[in-house]
Amino acid sequence: MRDRRGPGAARAGLTGLALVAALALGACQTPGNDQASVEGALDVASAPGAAEAVDINAAGDPVVEPNVAAGATAATPQAFAANAPRVHFAPVVGAPVEKVSALSQRLSTAAPQSNVRLEPSASGGAEHEIRGYFSALSENGSTTVIHVWDVFTPSGQRVHRIQGQERVPGASGDPWAAVPASVMQTIADRMLADYLAWRGRAA
Repeated sequence: MRDRRGPGAARAGLTGLALVAALALGACQTPGNDQASVEGALDVASAPGAAEAVDINAAGDPVVEPNVAAGATAATPQAFAANAPRVHFAPVVGAPVEKVSALSQRLSTAAPQSNVRLEPSASGGAEHEIRGYFSALSENGSTTVIHVWDVFTPSGQRVHRIQGQERVPGASGDPWAAVPASVMQTIADRMLADYLAWRGRAA
């Protein structure tokens, strides 16, 4: 069947694929000083069930294309404002594959809806590269997901940090087992909102 969505929608779909791959392919990269310090603070290496490298595509998880509603056969090309930020998401550190998948799917949909253009690489004209670090801890019958996002310029200068945590009921030997996909989606929404609020103040 012929794809009638048009070049704009096709590019949006490819951007979603690029985001999923970008969030997953960080294991082969050597962390810089900032990344190493964040990883140490979160203790991601010792968190049960966590993974520093997650290949989402290899795991066969579905990819959600931005602007394509369930059951739709065509999509309207995304229109961005002239001042829309261009963002590249580096691979996420510290969360297992299924959690990163939920996060990346949400970002690939919510970012364009928030007037944020997703770039497949940091060298593709991105205004900022955003690097995320996660850890999950269980205690007293609940689990807390800690997340930190560092915002870098193309020259590698860190200009902002976003941090937060989400607590959910339930605890187990693997803290991530108690974390539903909805929590990762909430984290994606809040991170985008915080980033846009900071960018608006910094403009």
